[in-house]
Amino acid sequence: MALKEVARLDEIEEGGMKHIEAADREILLANVGGRIYAIDDRCGHMSAPLSMGKLAGKIVECPLHGARYDVTTGRCVRTAQMQGLEAKILAVTKYGRLVDAIRTYRRDTFKVVVEEGVIKLDLPAK
Repeated sequence: MALKEVARLDEIEEGGMKHIEAADREILLANVGGRIYAIDDRCGHMSAPLSMGKLAGKIVECPLHGARYDVTTGRCVRTAQMQGLEAKILAVTKYGRLVDAIRTYRRDTFKVVVEEGVIKLDLPAK
């Protein structure tokens, strides 16, 4: 593993998020209570970018189907939720059975080091 500079601390306000790409990965940086966390930026359900979702405390919600992840651990705390007309259509189609079979998996997290206002991640070497 090698530390890689990925952003500056002042780029992410408290309660904010930032999408970055490093080591061939899409990563979400989240500022929770002044501490930076790094997690895979793609939802473990249907690969939507989590950085386009909402962060509430340490929980990020996927903008597509509402799956929720703890940015401090990567654990899925709520699986994807089909809503409204979409849920009704899916309930009576083969596609609906397929969507029901899709699991929502936890996300990888990355060790974060902040030195002199610079955010560094411990990323796998290429």
